[in-house]
Amino acid sequence: MKKNKILQFGEGVFLRGFVEPLIQRMNKESNFNGEVYAVKPRSGAVPQRFSDQNCQYNLLVRGIAENGETIESVEKITVLKKVFSSSEEWAEVEAVACDEDLHFIFSNTTEAGITYEEGNFDTFPGKLARLLKKRFEANLPGVDILPCELIENNGQTLKEYVLRYLGNDPAAEYVKNSCRFYDTLVDRIVSGFPADYARFDAADQLMVAVEPFAFLAVKADSELLERLPLPDDVALLTDDLAPYRTRKVRALNASHTCMVSGGLLAGFTEVQELLTDEKFRQRIESTLFDEILPTIALPDAEKRAFAESVLRRFANPFAHHKLEAIALNSVAKWKVRILPVILDSGKLPYYLSRSLGELYKRYKENNASGDTAEVAARFAGDYTVNDFLADKELWGMELHEIAGMAETVREAAL
Repeated sequence: MKKNKILQFGEGVFLRGFVEPLIQRMNKESNFNGEVYAVKPRSGAVPQRFSDQNCQYNLLVRGIAENGETIESVEKITVLKKVFSSSEEWAEVEAVACDEDLHFIFSNTTEAGITYEEGNFDTFPGKLARLLKKRFEANLPGVDILPCELIENNGQTLKEYVLRYLGNDPAAEYVKNSCRFYDTLVDRIVSGFPADYARFDAADQLMVAVEPFAFLAVKADSELLERLPLPDDVALLTDDLAPYRTRKVRALNASHTCMVSGGLLAGFTEVQELLTDEKFRQRIESTLFDEILPTIALPDAEKRAFAESVLRRFANPFAHHKLEAIALNSVAKWKVRILPVILDSGKLPYYLSRSLGELYKRYKENNASGDTAEVAARFAGDYTVNDFLADKELWGMELHEIAGMAETVREAAL
């Protein structure tokens, strides 16, 4: 049977909680026969626990299922075969890159990982350029490359940087014409190593806890599925990722930002507590279904299904998602996540607008702790709610210009 070897840049909990379970599922359902060989992109040795456990670990899936039931299941992940140090085992990494059974490269080197630094081939795109050059020189076919970093146009940006590193090298034409770089959007909360791991396997130091929800959108046509048989309840192939990115940022992230100041002012500490409070649950549902969904350009049934999954994710009793963590840098988050929704709305959305007044009130009470020094300095002085609304440096506009905005913000701020 043909092997499908996958080279993976990154050995962290997200890839082990997202990509490896996908590979294992494809092996079971489609005879994919995939094996993952991971590269630790940062310098230094691979942690000993990987070799101690033969790279095998338990995946702990827990949260709320679509039928509303709480689930908690454990699966042994066995598709990860080896983790290499990029600084100490580069020859071994090159050997995998030049294996004729290698067909795919995945990555998650954080948003800062896809970067170009002239002359520095130790960046992730620099390392990838070196490996693809080796593969070209070995006269091997091109590969499919699916980065999972959360930046827009991640695949095409990675390709651009790889080509910059190669310059006029003959391998550049190989990368352009034989290797396929895909833009992706990934969504799954991977909470990592669970504190109660010993309940399931006291010897497992690599256990990864995840929520049931998982979503992968790939800018590709169905031809990709002939090589990579992604399950259709997780993966979606599309020619436009923008509506799905907007869906995530608005339905999930904007809802978080909208609830956080009001929740903290009311004395709550975790997201799931808000879902058990009838008043806040009604508020969150109204924000999602009445204020946010109308601004997302997707079919109604698809939007509603996603919003319902968001509510289940918020209510996950295992997540313990702290409101204080969500509240960090609230001003920048409000501008990026909520202001575009308000500007796209036909009428002023009440709860989204009110959340800015709650943000102001919370910052006045705690001197904007948890935000940047620049924002905190404003609240240290005589900074009125009118100053806040008119602050073009923060918002790029005067929010007074939005009909009804000032009144709603002042109401919540006082």
